[in-house]
Amino acid sequence: MATLPKKLVIFCFNLCAALYIGIGVYGMAIGLWSKRLQTLTLWHSLAYGVASLLLIHAICYFGEMRDRIAAREAEATLS
Repeated sequence: MATLPKKLVIFCFNLCAALYIGIGVYGMAIGLWSKRLQTLTLWHSLAYGVASLLLIHAICYFGEMRDRIAAREAEATLS
């Protein structure tokens, strides 16, 4: 697994988390306050679903990378 700088990993993690929350809020807003929900096609729904899954995967990936960086830093301070 390639190592990225710590600041970049944290930035990517936060960006993916914010986008995931944004997609969720947008989906809830469409569902609650819009007549547009009835006009959404299957492709739009699939796009939201795929985007959500990709963002969840990215959050897990960057979270694991951040954990490895933290473990490596903790190991360095102990030695």
